[in-house]
Amino acid sequence: MKNTSQPFVLCFAITVASAAVACQVPVFRYALERWPADDYAIVILHDGPLSEANQGTVHMLRESADGSAARGNFQVKTVEISGSNDPVLASVWANSTDVQKPLLVVLYPETAREVPDRLVSVGPLTSESAEKLVDSPVRQEIAKRLATGESAVWVFVPCGDADRDNVAMDTLAREIENNEKSLELPEQEVIESEEELLQQVDLELRLDFSIVTLRRDDPKEQSLLRMLLASEVDLESLDQPMAFPVLGRGRVLYALVGKGISDVTIGMASRFIIGPCSCQVKDQNPGFDLLMSYDWDDAIGRTMLSEPPTETTTAPVLLPIPPGN
Repeated sequence: MKNTSQPFVLCFAITVASAAVACQVPVFRYALERWPADDYAIVILHDGPLSEANQGTVHMLRESADGSAARGNFQVKTVEISGSNDPVLASVWANSTDVQKPLLVVLYPETAREVPDRLVSVGPLTSESAEKLVDSPVRQEIAKRLATGESAVWVFVPCGDADRDNVAMDTLAREIENNEKSLELPEQEVIESEEELLQQVDLELRLDFSIVTLRRDDPKEQSLLRMLLASEVDLESLDQPMAFPVLGRGRVLYALVGKGISDVTIGMASRFIIGPCSCQVKDQNPGFDLLMSYDWDDAIGRTMLSEPPTETTTAPVLLPIPPGN
């Protein structure tokens, strides 16, 4: 009988070594490399034929979703209300103040199970509203920072009260600076032993946080603001400063609100973000994805830390077995 046990053990060891590399990669880096953003649903809800201008806007949305490398994470569909049996869309249409015009309806991804309601926003279908929905300056800044290796970007949403906003911002800035100094990335012995892998990686692994401010009255950022505030019950009604940690390809963990922006909560979020990726299944991790338009794959570059070098394979490897017992 042919002895196959030793080759099997060797093959198993190679596979386990690759898995160990992935598990030692911090959550933020694994999310950037391995968690494509889930798709939102953009529904054009209408009664009767769409005008030529409306059709042009729909075409623009579809091009943004499918027509370029920097595609947005959303799918577009047109729904005539008379042919729909969707209770959510029926309610949206019934509550609309102007049912003569098509509506632009935005729904969170189906995988965003923690949001209280899949409905993000409802508004008139115009070229301007569509353009502001699929992209904005703050989202581009968040994506650029994440794609160049930042561990997380904290989106700070002031409430408009200078005293409370200053206290919250000072706390957030102080604590993320403290975390950058005191926290450490997971032990990297396994990754560092893969010298060939490190030589092929374009994006440096580092511990780095930053803050962007999202003003509630910014007309270009109303879609982003709505995505954040609709993600948890009553956020929109709270007159408090808020902070949202964002990692990976635009994944928001949760909101810190008012006095909840503290050293304890900021530290907890930071430790999760830079900790080892113990659960590689995206849906088993907290949070939801923002709707963004960005060419993540191009920005990340070559070989990723969460995979072996391109010439390495996890397929069975046949090695000569020396004679002996």
